[in-house]
Amino acid sequence: MRLIHIAGKRIVIARTENGCAAFDDHCPHRGGSLAGGAIICGTVQCPWHGSHFDVKTGDVKAGPSVEKIKVYFSEETNGKLYVHL
Repeated sequence: MRLIHIAGKRIVIARTENGCAAFDDHCPHRGGSLAGGAIICGTVQCPWHGSHFDVKTGDVKAGPSVEKIKVYFSEETNGKLYVHL
């Protein structure tokens, strides 16, 4: 995973088995940096309290968070990654 700054936002870019994903770096539970967590099978885990989120939909897969994360549409074209805010 890589943390980037776009238009004043902290966004994580992650390569998954199904391509790239882009999502907010901020865990809604207590604000942990998701870029510092782990990603396995399309799920990112917050390093602070262990919440799991689906990186394509933002849905919570395991708490303690009850709020989903913001995800962004991303596409690879001609070797470049485009993130639509």
